[in-house]
Amino acid sequence: MPVLKSKEPTKDGRKFFYKICYTVDGKKHQLKSKKFKTKKEAERAEAEKLLELGQSVPSDITFNQVAKVFLQEKKTRVKRSTYGQVETMLGHMLYTLGDVPITSLTLRQYQDALDHLEAYEHNGKHLSNFYKNKITGTFKLLCDFAQKRYDVVTRIPDKFDNYKNEEKKEMKFITLDEFNQFASVIDNPVYLAFFTTLYFMGLRCGEANGLQWQDIDFEKKTLTIKRTVNTKRRDGKGYEITTPKTKSSARTLPLPQIVLEQLSNLKEHQYHEGLNQAEMFVFGGEKPIPETTLQNNKRYYFRDANLEPIRIHDFRHSCASYLINKGATPLLVSKWLGHANVTMTMNTYSHLWKSELLDIVGVIDRDTVGS
Repeated sequence: MPVLKSKEPTKDGRKFFYKICYTVDGKKHQLKSKKFKTKKEAERAEAEKLLELGQSVPSDITFNQVAKVFLQEKKTRVKRSTYGQVETMLGHMLYTLGDVPITSLTLRQYQDALDHLEAYEHNGKHLSNFYKNKITGTFKLLCDFAQKRYDVVTRIPDKFDNYKNEEKKEMKFITLDEFNQFASVIDNPVYLAFFTTLYFMGLRCGEANGLQWQDIDFEKKTLTIKRTVNTKRRDGKGYEITTPKTKSSARTLPLPQIVLEQLSNLKEHQYHEGLNQAEMFVFGGEKPIPETTLQNNKRYYFRDANLEPIRIHDFRHSCASYLINKGATPLLVSKWLGHANVTMTMNTYSHLWKSELLDIVGVIDRDTVGS
């Protein structure tokens, strides 16, 4: 139906609206929209609503219109943090291509979008090739969605090669001696227990921050990962609790004595403040510690210990390195870290088993050289 013009505009001058008649399961329905400032806004909103209802596909359907439905569906299927990443990545491409009809996309327009990625800066840094590939890959998922849902097709993105990935950033590790030096300057039982747990248990930051006292069994000497916490929400609501990253990430681990002692000391320390209740967070009490606070304290402790700082996630890598150097097999390291499979462990830490490969060569040489 054509966009209509109301005789009674709103106080801020909105007067255009649309009416949609559609059928669902044989029943007829009518929908009247809110009012818009311009006719174009109303037409765009009508097209998006028709798409959402599955009633009509305009010949000039745009990336923005499809993206709205794509993101609505994505929001119901993925974690909030994942949805935010997808929305951000699509936003980079839609900044240039949002109002472009999908079937009319040209090589020049797509190149303009890639040029935008090249020029984009955040805090003085350009996007990495790895992240740009994630952005263009997400945009291709949008194009696939448009083809499957609305039968509108563009092959333009397939004509462009991926960016050449840079070499992965070198993992940083600290040895047990360096960790002990780091721990020796920590005078706060919360952070001493937190970083000790990270180093010896290999938890992700969100897993450690999401621990509650009910997850620690002091009698059985176990720790159970049931949840993860994201404290970097952009909506100002503080933090979000979600399920662990993968099914394998939900795990119960036996506690080494050093971790058990630090957690026991922390629980006793929090007793007088009433922060050791079952559903309270182990390291934060009533709510988890903001990651920025963790980062700041980590930086101060590394400075005081006169050590080269590492990222919080590198404590996890340090745990893997420590276990491998002590002879742990790939399967055991995989289970300890909660990897989805042992292949992920090998892909990440294969270089740390290099010494074992040399040991195998030594065995073969002893049995064959001079025989």
